Amino acid sequence: MRAVPRSALIEGTIDRLKSQIVSGGWPMGSKIPVEDELVEELGVSRGTLRQAVQALVYVGLLETAQGRGTFVRGTHEVDAVLSRYMADAELRHVLETRRGLEVEAAGLAAERRGRADLDRLAAVYERQKAAHRDGRAGEFDRAAVEFHTAVVEASGNPVLIRLYGSLLGSVRDSVRVGGVRRPREHYGDPGHARVLEAIDGGDPRAAREAAAEHVATFLTALAPDAEDAR
Repeated sequence: MRAVPRSALIEGTIDRLKSQIVSGGWPMGSKIPVEDELVEELGVSRGTLRQAVQALVYVGLLETAQGRGTFVRGTHEVDAVLSRYMADAELRHVLETRRGLEVEAAGLAAERRGRADLDRLAAVYERQKAAHRDGRAGEFDRAAVEFHTAVVEASGNPVLIRLYGSLLGSVRDSVRVGGVRRPREHYGDPGHARVLEAIDGGDPRAAREAAAEHVATFLTALAPDAEDAR
């Protein structure tokens, strides 16, 4: 019996990983399973898996964070092009774009959300609250980004989801900067609670208003303090 060429093994592994991303099995912004689990599930060597993961990192579908794992960055190769463009954009301009996307996404999510969407939003919000209570700022920020991503995905609009995916790196930056510049407002802002309540209640208008107010908090956090400007 002829052995399967290594290149074919890698290509096959890439296809299987990519199918999980494209199908939504691994949602945008989510962390993929750890290496040991994937090696066992896919029946490939660590070397083959690592090369497949690296190939998807290269095209922008995955992102590896040192010490944290590998996360879904996009669902299509075009996301990598958009991500590279957004990486050079001013953070304020990114936030203004976020506001437009997130406000509309919240309204659509209130109209279209299913039980699975509400369960996911509630679970992420509970993780965020627990992280805040325990003083785990890094986990709080990661949960905050996942909450925004879950709202966008609950909109059911694939174009909006793709555009937002290209902003994920910048979304993480804006969340981090908000925590550094204005920690009291950042960690104490009840914006996610209001967005979740409006989406759960099926109120598009309230969802849009809550989302707009929440992103305004980040825009305020970016502005230099009056004392610093003197």
